[in-house]
Amino acid sequence: MQRSRPAVNFASLDLNLLRVFDAIYTTRSVTIASSTLHLTQPAVSKQLNRLREIFEDPLFVRTVEGMAPTPRAEALAGPIHRALIEVRSAFDSQVGFDPEASERTFRIFMNDAGQMALLPRLLAAVAQEAPRVNLETVQMPTARMRGVGLESGDVDLAVGYFENFDGSIHCQVLFEERYVGMVREAHPEIRETLSFEQFLHASHVIYQPAGGGHASQESFVDKAFWAAGVHRRVAVRLAHAVGMSSMVSNTDHLVVIPSRLALACARLVPVRILELPIEIPHFKVTQYWHDRFHADPGNQWLRGTFRRLYSNRDAAVPDPLLASEALDIGPAPAVNG
Repeated sequence: MQRSRPAVNFASLDLNLLRVFDAIYTTRSVTIASSTLHLTQPAVSKQLNRLREIFEDPLFVRTVEGMAPTPRAEALAGPIHRALIEVRSAFDSQVGFDPEASERTFRIFMNDAGQMALLPRLLAAVAQEAPRVNLETVQMPTARMRGVGLESGDVDLAVGYFENFDGSIHCQVLFEERYVGMVREAHPEIRETLSFEQFLHASHVIYQPAGGGHASQESFVDKAFWAAGVHRRVAVRLAHAVGMSSMVSNTDHLVVIPSRLALACARLVPVRILELPIEIPHFKVTQYWHDRFHADPGNQWLRGTFRRLYSNRDAAVPDPLLASEALDIGPAPAVNG
């Protein structure tokens, strides 16, 4: 006989308990949740124990991969997260968003290349303007992102080069980007310039992250070779940018990547950034948000910060053709960001 689920006394719940639940579910860690909530770890552990008493369920079980949610916690997670979003939105709409005082956590959909190229400047700005605000980057499946991520509020903003999102999504172009070549500084053959012959005979690293628009980057490059009746040698294919700078700086491989990502790599290792001897179409880096949160003051602040930092600026590798006005091409004009 199946045991009936215990009744929960709603009066025993408070907003802080729900925030603790949501933070642990999101981070899978009591320690990280404590930091996110600006509480001590014992305080969060005490509130987790209170939640376990209320729901008569462990809710989170310690595993080698962190605090794994029980089936009961999985069932609660979605409704609790959405309820907190609604409460926060109602609160912000009435009292506004104060960056200096806010303890809000923003979740940004961004691939690892975007994290390397865009996050450092954003983090510096947030540390100065909103010292208690927290940021998380997520890389959920693109289909889920388009379908529910932005609409549900699981993600506040998507930033990068993506195919069009479905639904009531606003999008604003931040800047236009181009591809460049990158080799190690001590490359034995390639120096200040990159000729077509050098480009042809070099061993190539292909950076091709899953999802987004960069999956088509390889075809852009290959079409240029096909037009010339030749094929390039591909030595390595990478799905992630992690380790790419070290790989290039320690081999004679050539990689074709966005200019801002190349500049981020150049800050880490000795490499040369070179103009390409073939034409590859430029692409636009854009920020996306759902119409539900178009007027949310916190969301406005976040996307306004991105726009201030990255719109209408020259590219990482100077090129007057890359200066681009930020254009809001969503279903309605953006308000304050």
